[in-house]
Amino acid sequence: MMIDKLEVRIPAKTEYSADFQRIYSEVRRSKNDPFSPSRHYLAVGDLRPYGYDAILHAHCVHGDGSHKLELIDTGQATLSEMLHEIERVFDVDGRRLEISRIDLAADIAGVPVAWFLEHLRARWKRFTADLGKIEYARMGKLGVETFYLGKRPNCYRIYDKLGEFRYQYRRLKVEPKPAFEVLYGVPETGGAVLTRVERQIGGSRVPAAIKTVRKLDCLIDFDPFENLQILAGRAGTSKVEDYDVSTYLEGRGLQVVIQELGGVHRARAWLNKRSGGNAARTFRRLFDFLPASGDGLTIDRIRDAYRDSVGRQLAA
Repeated sequence: MMIDKLEVRIPAKTEYSADFQRIYSEVRRSKNDPFSPSRHYLAVGDLRPYGYDAILHAHCVHGDGSHKLELIDTGQATLSEMLHEIERVFDVDGRRLEISRIDLAADIAGVPVAWFLEHLRARWKRFTADLGKIEYARMGKLGVETFYLGKRPNCYRIYDKLGEFRYQYRRLKVEPKPAFEVLYGVPETGGAVLTRVERQIGGSRVPAAIKTVRKLDCLIDFDPFENLQILAGRAGTSKVEDYDVSTYLEGRGLQVVIQELGGVHRARAWLNKRSGGNAARTFRRLFDFLPASGDGLTIDRIRDAYRDSVGRQLAA
């Protein structure tokens, strides 16, 4: 399911539900009060030990003192279940609430993170400087690869979803453990590859088309990947005698830049900065030297994977 994360803003004067108010009053008076202040909220507490799949951020210290409810494991929930969880905590019509963050994602089987790092570009004019920076990380010995295009929470995140499942499974403390494939729907071994392509949207950048929970009914028509491009050429398919000396040397130089900077996105940003914005023209002219796609993955395939899964999530 591809609403992978959902956070909603609740007006300051909104009352808690009667059931949650009793629990909240008890835990706040207890010696083991789980709530503590954060940079932006007076009290933040994980509600999962009390039967709620959410983290409550109460009383924002900036502005109007509103609250935020961060729903947990929304990727495993339907939209109606998310609404139910909101309304278990607050006495409110959840569909009217404003979204403060939403992550939308597609899972792509058989294509590793390294392929995306090499071929993926984000086209986002307002944030060209931000998107020129790629953050890449590997989570310890478990090898969970991740890279970001842009600054969180407004960014694209591409990561090894199967590696994350393995990480979660090894930390699972229930006995007996359910089978890995039963729990996650994919085999743990056998050379399987599963990469998640995720669009994180937060704060003032949440588009008007999906600004409230009510509007999520139309989410299948929203394209979170409209600014992504796959740049793939024909590197390795042509010979040196096919080009004049200048073109060949320039093309080989572009390949070195792509390799050293870590992919076409960063290479294109670097070239734009140093060529007066002529990167697009140069990439078209030297198309033959860009990394070849290999498996023919397209943005349309990513969109289709997103729409298929989010459609099931909304319909359930």
